[in-house]
Amino acid sequence: MVVTISVNPICGYKSYVTAVTGEKKTHIHIETDCEKLKKWGCDFDLRNVELVNQNIPFYELTMKTMKNEICDNCYIPATVMTAYWVENEKISKTLAAKLGKVTIDIDKIE
Repeated sequence: MVVTISVNPICGYKSYVTAVTGEKKTHIHIETDCEKLKKWGCDFDLRNVELVNQNIPFYELTMKTMKNEICDNCYIPATVMTAYWVENEKISKTLAAKLGKVTIDIDKIE
């Protein structure tokens, strides 16, 4: 199965994150018009792990983010992890497909 998530963050750059699970790794592909993300890397793999070792891919992604400059408020790392967890069935695919959309709403600024 393949999971693709679209992202429309506050910066205005449109991005798509796709996760495809292989035997030992999940391939992440990002389509974006953000130059910082293109330098960060749009094609990479995260290791598949059991639920008890769930921090390993998060750690790998954190190290990738620390080595490459992207905006502090970038939604892509969180979106990558969401796609990874759905593709590896750590988040229910049925629930994710049913919900279809998760939003962040800024309700009030004073």
